[in-house]
Amino acid sequence: MIFRSFYFLFLIIFTVKSENNAFNIMQNILSEYDNTTAADKNISPWFLKQVINFLKCGPLPKLHNGRIQSIIKWEEQKIYLEQKCNRYFQASHRNTTDVVCLNGKWKYQDKKCKLTTCPIFHKPAHSILTDVAYTYNSVVYFSCFSGYSMRGNTTIRCQENRQWSTPPPVCESTKCLPPHPPKNGSVNNTNEVKINETISFSCSKPYNLKGESVLTCLEDGEWNFPTPICTLKCFVPEIAGRVVTISEGTILKPRTLINEGGKVIYSCKRSFIPVAFGVVQCLSGKWYPDIQCRKTCAIEARSGLNFILLRNSSVIEYSCSAGETLLGDSIRTCFENGTWSGTLPRCVKGCQLLPEFGIYSYRYSYNLQYLPFGSSVPQNTNITYSCRVNYFRFSYESLTCNNGVLNPQPICSYMNRSDVWLNKKNSLQYKNRSTVS
Repeated sequence: MIFRSFYFLFLIIFTVKSENNAFNIMQNILSEYDNTTAADKNISPWFLKQVINFLKCGPLPKLHNGRIQSIIKWEEQKIYLEQKCNRYFQASHRNTTDVVCLNGKWKYQDKKCKLTTCPIFHKPAHSILTDVAYTYNSVVYFSCFSGYSMRGNTTIRCQENRQWSTPPPVCESTKCLPPHPPKNGSVNNTNEVKINETISFSCSKPYNLKGESVLTCLEDGEWNFPTPICTLKCFVPEIAGRVVTISEGTILKPRTLINEGGKVIYSCKRSFIPVAFGVVQCLSGKWYPDIQCRKTCAIEARSGLNFILLRNSSVIEYSCSAGETLLGDSIRTCFENGTWSGTLPRCVKGCQLLPEFGIYSYRYSYNLQYLPFGSSVPQNTNITYSCRVNYFRFSYESLTCNNGVLNPQPICSYMNRSDVWLNKKNSLQYKNRSTVS
């Protein structure tokens, strides 16, 4: 293609120098061009300009939404140029005269390129159209009359290929889809239902309908109420030692039916207490929480032992006063037979470590940690002690705290040098006292 352009340029230059044979040579150039293949006819704008300048027809005409693209042919000292519409435009008339240069003047008929249009479609029944236009990139909006629902897209767009993005939608008479029958129940119609038509529900025995038994189809295709459900009522049970009352204070007899969702307050007779305290509710034929009365447990107490009742007197928690230790179960549960779990605990005092005569210090037996005077150790704690200078321990065994008393009692005796000597076993012998190693 480049070679062919240089070839045509050479002929043009040659033609300019030989004005006498200009038209004949130009005719030869354009005839040569006319014989080229379609692929080789995409000449450069520069070459087209050179041909136009040589023919002296003046500037190319300005076309409305169109352009001059290439040379079609040279015939009888006339040059024919092709006019085409710009992108997104199309000619209103197909068979129009192309642009012709004749005797130094341009002769043509403008193709009057207009925006691309899409096929005209019929207005869908029972619909409303907004912004109706059929030109490129136009968007048409659709909506349906009241009582009708749309099947398809609410908008369509005219595309460059002169086709709509999607077919126009369809407005159909609004209908409600039948809901599924409730569990343990049925519905009288399982087909689509038109606006303002109704369906009805029922439950199998002994179930009861909770909700609306008749539903109506609305204009938006929805039902006016949620689908009902089938539930069981609750019976007031016959349990010894119990009285059930509703919130208004009316006593209910055993076997009384309570509707789904109903709430009651129940209490128990003397020597019985409720397992669940407060309001209970009927849900799907059962009470939540369950209605139960159990026997009460007699309060077991002991002097110096503190207690509190928890969980509607079903749990008792024990504690001791400051300085005392609880031995046994701190929490006990009341069983249904009226007895407590575990055993009754007791409180024991701790042992206060006093600066007794001759005692130098106290320590824990297991790690020899110092215990200051005035401190207290709990029940069953093992400790040891040491005596001051010139004092000796009466016993070297560990001391144990037992209900506020150290056993054995710590004793440090004053040691007189004349009362002690070394016996045959190399042990210290004290006058009137046992031998201590």
